[in-house]
Amino acid sequence: MKRRLVLSLISVFAFSGISIAAEGGDITLEHKKDNAAANAAEIIEMRSSLAKEFIKPDTEITEDTFKKVCGAVKKRVMEITEKENVKIRHATLKNRNAANAATPEEAELIKKFSADNNMTELRDTVRKDGKEFFRYTRPIYVEEACLACHGSKDARPKFIVEKYPEDKAYDYKAGDLRGIISVLVPLN
Repeated sequence: MKRRLVLSLISVFAFSGISIAAEGGDITLEHKKDNAAANAAEIIEMRSSLAKEFIKPDTEITEDTFKKVCGAVKKRVMEITEKENVKIRHATLKNRNAANAATPEEAELIKKFSADNNMTELRDTVRKDGKEFFRYTRPIYVEEACLACHGSKDARPKFIVEKYPEDKAYDYKAGDLRGIISVLVPLN
């Protein structure tokens, strides 16, 4: 009975991509890569579902609404970053928050996604700050609910106009490429 349980556990670990190390159990690089894809998908889906839940047609978008959508996503990103020991980056060519302005390298990734609408992800290896990372990148597209804050420049909520005087994240249409999300997994 014990032998069958041990064999079952070994096959579960092998199937899930988890390896058992002498020190007690490390997660394989392949599993970390799969987690990066799952993390990006979770963040994109979370933003989408929260926007649909809290942003309804003809509803005034307030700072509280903004916090329930974008603030909740930011909090989840920070939780994943800490728990998974990864870096998560949102980048766009038309930023609202200067922290999300695309670097030249990210601008090239955005151009790649823009040039090929069938491209759903990009997996590569990058070097940043002297360290090597596996990078998983997905495009972020504008949905109808997003237009309450990212539609016409003149229709933006008052608090956004006041809080983000350098805002460039407007005049989108549903389906437009908004930017990218990248999850960086340390390789060393």
